[in-house]
Amino acid sequence: MSASSAAVFAFPQPIAGDVVLCRFPINLVQPAPGPKARPAIILQVYAPMEGEACYRVRVCYGTKNLTRIYPHDCEILQATHPVEYHSAGLSYDTKFDMQQVILLPHTAEWFKVPNHAQFGVTPKLGVLHPSTVPRLLRAKRNVP
Repeated sequence: MSASSAAVFAFPQPIAGDVVLCRFPINLVQPAPGPKARPAIILQVYAPMEGEACYRVRVCYGTKNLTRIYPHDCEILQATHPVEYHSAGLSYDTKFDMQQVILLPHTAEWFKVPNHAQFGVTPKLGVLHPSTVPRLLRAKRNVP
């Protein structure tokens, strides 16, 4: 697959609650794919617009930088939430920042298939465990 076809390749339909690898943009005002694929949670899925081949997804930023945890963060830690951690398919403790949310096309330009690709040709790492949802909703309510 060439670089130009990778940019337009659309993945199968995502589902809200999927944990994916996303090239989350550094600048949300003028978004461009970030240099590194990071975990993200798909919060909402929108059907392709007329003439488009891909779904659009609203995603929440994830990072392994746990130096500071804010009220608008939802962390999934292997030691304290092992079932959630495993379900999400994470490789390291991660916090999801509900203050950093953006709508992106669900394409190879913005998302990366993980090396272990247990779900096929999709950027999906795992799924949000139901017991994580109340903490994620609390984090959303705490967005200033």
